[in-house]
Amino acid sequence: MIKLGHRGYSEKYPENTMIAFKKAIEGNFDGIETDIHLTKDNKLVLIHDEKINRTSNGKGYVKDYTYNELCKFNFNYHFKDVEARIPLLEELLDYCSEKDVILNLEIKTDKIHYKNIEQMTYDLVKQKGLLQKVIFSSFYLESLLKLREIDKTLYLGYLFEDNYEINKEKVFEYKFNAAHPKYVFLNEKEINDYHSKGIDVNTWTVNNDEIKDFLFEEGVKVIITNRDI
Repeated sequence: MIKLGHRGYSEKYPENTMIAFKKAIEGNFDGIETDIHLTKDNKLVLIHDEKINRTSNGKGYVKDYTYNELCKFNFNYHFKDVEARIPLLEELLDYCSEKDVILNLEIKTDKIHYKNIEQMTYDLVKQKGLLQKVIFSSFYLESLLKLREIDKTLYLGYLFEDNYEINKEKVFEYKFNAAHPKYVFLNEKEINDYHSKGIDVNTWTVNNDEIKDFLFEEGVKVIITNRDI
């Protein structure tokens, strides 16, 4: 089983910051999961929300700021004594370039459909020589289909939480490499349904040892977790 740090090692460090990524990779994680948005000046940045309100001392949408403007804010969510800026995707890829890690890059287009973000993300990952180390995922079906058009060899995972049965059928219909449902939907039957069609099961956010052990026994490929379990 592959264990990815959810937004980095987010139990111990500010989520989606370089320190959280580095501590996960230096520690007992096989890689990280992170989220990609696009700035006003077309920079790929790593942050979960469309707005910076929750995780920084600023306010507003990522899309309305240039990258340099975003760097003026402290993204130290939950960790008052830490100074952390919003990272570029390129920074993370450069850090991981010589390391044996897996990266789950979530394209955050389910609420804001950033123009050309799929191609930009693909081009950068390819430029850095990391395509074989990346899982591309999204809640937005169209983003995954765009990525497939760009490169049919990409490993694609469809994220879903609501409308479970409908989205499960979409995984089968489009023959994605993996289903990425929230772990609460998974039992032996559900996992077997995916496996019977040659589809991997990758799930989030697993922060409990007992649940992790069950998922391991059932052959789940990837768990995404905030903590070192």
